Amino acid sequence: MYWISKGFMERQNEVIDELMKGHQEMMKRLVKQEEEAEEEKNIQRPVFPLMTQEDLDNAEAFIGMDERKKEEMTRFLKPLLMPIGLKQKLVYVLSEEIILSYNLEGTHGKKRMLLYPKLLSVLYSATDRPGWSYKLFLDDLRRGFQFGKKKHFRKKCASNKLNKTTRNPLSSGPEDDNMDSDY
Repeated sequence: MYWISKGFMERQNEVIDELMKGHQEMMKRLVKQEEEAEEEKNIQRPVFPLMTQEDLDNAEAFIGMDERKKEEMTRFLKPLLMPIGLKQKLVYVLSEEIILSYNLEGTHGKKRMLLYPKLLSVLYSATDRPGWSYKLFLDDLRRGFQFGKKKHFRKKCASNKLNKTTRNPLSSGPEDDNMDSDY
């Protein structure tokens, strides 16, 4: 009877060991899910247009979390950018501040936009059309930066012209107003 009891106890111990291993594995998965959920809480969903470099970093981290986020962002950006594309619609994705301080390659004292490959991948997917390639996308993005910068400097030039005080030659100067007392 002792041997039956010992064999029975050994089988019970083995079953308990198996259950404990399964339990530990489930606990590890749960802890990992909680850590990922905590990371997701720290990374906010980006709001467009992206206003600062911090927003760019946040968008890159948000997209990089998983493939679902990338698809979600692509679905959101596609109606914003199409059918015209990035050339004229880049201002809906990036703020004027970012457009002015970045360019594609990071030349001429600007910051490099290519440091955000996940965001560029989403933009590429959102502007995808027949015959579209990554090279054409980069050219379109480059033109979008040019267009955004030109638009900014045209506005600035126009406001400078309006603010510039020019004297109308047909009106008399303020020194003439004091001479004629009849008026």
